[in-house]
Amino acid sequence: MKRILTILAAVSIALPLCAQKQKELENNEIFMTVGADVPMHKGIEGDVTMGIHYGHYYPNGIGFRAGFQYTPTVADIDNHFGVPLAFTFRTGSRSFSNRLESAAYGSIYSAVRDGEDGLRDGFFAFLMNMVDRIELHAGLTPGYVSGAGREQYPSYKDYGGKYWEKTWTEKPRSFSLSADAGMNINFRIWRFDLKIMPAFHYNLTNNYIYHIDKGERGSDRIIRQETRPIRWFFTINGGLAFRF
Repeated sequence: MKRILTILAAVSIALPLCAQKQKELENNEIFMTVGADVPMHKGIEGDVTMGIHYGHYYPNGIGFRAGFQYTPTVADIDNHFGVPLAFTFRTGSRSFSNRLESAAYGSIYSAVRDGEDGLRDGFFAFLMNMVDRIELHAGLTPGYVSGAGREQYPSYKDYGGKYWEKTWTEKPRSFSLSADAGMNINFRIWRFDLKIMPAFHYNLTNNYIYHIDKGERGSDRIIRQETRPIRWFFTINGGLAFRF
């Protein structure tokens, strides 16, 4: 297996490298995203999120971007619309030949070094070395939540079904604002980028409050109440961008 991997890597390096150095600065991009928006709170499921964005960058790598995003449900409340605004910094773009050479070397090194796990680690090393550039971003997302609070029917839990538990999400206000920070990992194909975009978000305006009411079965009397604001969210998106 090591011999096969070595031969394949040597052949890939020897192939004509078709990439040319970009004369254009390519300071603008437009991209679409789709992914998952997950509240960092036990018992609350995430939902899909989607958006379209525009970014502009200066030669030193600093830039900004703005966009529009939509999430059908956040913490059981329908329809969140957001306008993400962010300052960004991106590394320089590497040529295709540079990426391919480093990917071939990294995959061979990992495959030979790691023994039984060499094939898996070699593939991961190849993929990471094919990254064109990394981008860091931080900013704010003003938005609007149009849905109403939602209450769930009681479910019977614990101790043989002797107690019931009812959960619901309160929406104190409709206008929202979150602080955002994350990164983009870009894989380039001509003027297109495939993006992997993890990010964390902190809800500044406290739009989502999670309530838990507990009581004894056969009685409406509440014996315990818990209230927890939902502030932290994690998103992971995939994107397709066009540079121009």
